[in-house]
Amino acid sequence: MTQVEKILNHIKKNGSITQREAYLDYGIQSFHRRLSDIREMGIKLLPVQKVHPTSGQEYTRYYLAGDKANGKVRKAA
Repeated sequence: MTQVEKILNHIKKNGSITQREAYLDYGIQSFHRRLSDIREMGIKLLPVQKVHPTSGQEYTRYYLAGDKANGKVRKAA
């Protein structure tokens, strides 16, 4: 299974993915390159900025555009 397939499967199963999850769960070090590969395939991703509630650190969670999450349909920017 390719890294792109691992990322897409993770999003489909869990709803979204972060760079940290990709690294820890799958050993993907070139996460942003894999996101570019996904976009080049014509798949739209929706990046959502978040803040960790404990550490206050900012991070980005990536969703498939058009997926339902939290009861809303997400649209690509």
